This record gives sequence, C-alpha cells and structure tokens, in this order.
Amino acid sequence: MIFDLIYPRRCPVCNEVLPFGESGACPACLEKLSFVSQPVCMCCGKELKKSSFDNGQTEEYCSDCMCHKRSFLGGIALLNYNDGARKVMAGLKYKNRREYADFLTEEMVKRHGRQILRLKAEAIVPVPIHKKRRRERGYNQAELLAKGLSRRLSIPVKTLLLRVENTTAQKKLGYEERQKNEEKAFAATNCKGMGRVLLVDDIYTTGATAESCTKALLSAGVSQVFLLNMAIGIRRN
Repeated sequence: MIFDLIYPRRCPVCNEVLPFGESGACPACLEKLSFVSQPVCMCCGKELKKSSFDNGQTEEYCSDCMCHKRSFLGGIALLNYNDGARKVMAGLKYKNRREYADFLTEEMVKRHGRQILRLKAEAIVPVPIHKKRRRERGYNQAELLAKGLSRRLSIPVKTLLLRVENTTAQKKLGYEERQKNEEKAFAATNCKGMGRVLLVDDIYTTGATAESCTKALLSAGVSQVFLLNMAIGIRRN
C-alpha cells in the first residue's frame, strides 16, 4: 500500500494516475481496447471476420496461416492491435512501464485462463531479445509477461531459447523479409524430452518470429509449441 502511495498505478492506455487502490485500465480506456473474440483463426488465434460466418461460410484460418505453413499448433491472443493496444505495448516495451505486464497477464488469465490450463503445458517460454537490446532496455518484456502468467497459472517459466543474432527492426518488413531476417536468430537448449510448451510474446504480426522460435524448439527436442500473445495484428481482408 505504501508503494502505491509513492508510485501510484497508472492506466496502461492513457497513463493517467488511477484512484488509490485501483488497478488495470480506467473505464473509458478499457472501452478503447479491443479484446479478441470468436471466431478466431485455428492456427494463430487472430480474430476472423464475423461476416464470413454470417454468410454461412466455414472459414477456419486467417489468410496468413492459409498462405504460410506453421510449425506451432495454435495460439491464444488477448488484444487486437488497435490504437489502444499500441499505447499499452509501447509503454511496456519502450517506456519502462513494466507494471503494464501485470495488467496484460491478469486480463489474459481472466479471459483465457481455463483454456490455457487445458493445454497442460510443461513450461512457459518467453521469446528472447538479444543481450545488447536487453542491456539497453534493462529487461525483456516477454519475460515479464511469462513470469506474470507463471505466478497466476502455476506453470514454470523455462528459458529454453536464446537470441543469437541481433536482427534489424521488423516493423516495415513483409513476411518473407521477416522470416529471412529471423531465420537463424534463435537457438534452443535443454529441451530434450520436453512436451508441450507455451511460447509467450508481446505482439504477433506476421508470425515470422513465432515460426523461427518454434522451429528452434522443435529441433532441440520440444514436442509441441502453442502461442500466447498479448496483442495480434488485426485482419485486413
């Protein structure tokens, strides 16, 4: 309680101080967040257009997953990556707002906790960042998220992945460029005999990073990989 007086909690969307004793997002900002809802892609977890189902179509995969072979089994995503989610992720990733990880993991467990537990995963694995970026930033946001989920779900965190190449920023790259950029960026260790693991990251866009991490884990001995992403790109088509 004293800590909250000295460092009051802030809304992860607008960054305004919350009333004493409150946490999460303020009510107005919570409405600005778009939580992923059914129907979703059976592979990556991206929200699908509901109009397709209203017209009697039986679409089960997003266009990205239909075009590109995936090595992971499936995914759960919390937020559609709209302007509100972008502010939360930017604060967590670039502005040292580490406490935003608590908001995201609490919401993930509240909305998808039972589904995650039914996967019976042996471990939660954060997507790593290069040691140079970690020194600059001071932390790995995916690791904060993994630890938050672990506390709430009692699934151990295991650091099975290493980023061995400091790849260039991927914001403006397409899928093929991203895949090539990330192709040899990860290595996995201590995976022999591992069953299913949950690969945790902040944002899923094309799936190139998730695919590269999954391939490294499977090659090192993990049997199955499932994704947990706090935000996922909104389907445009």
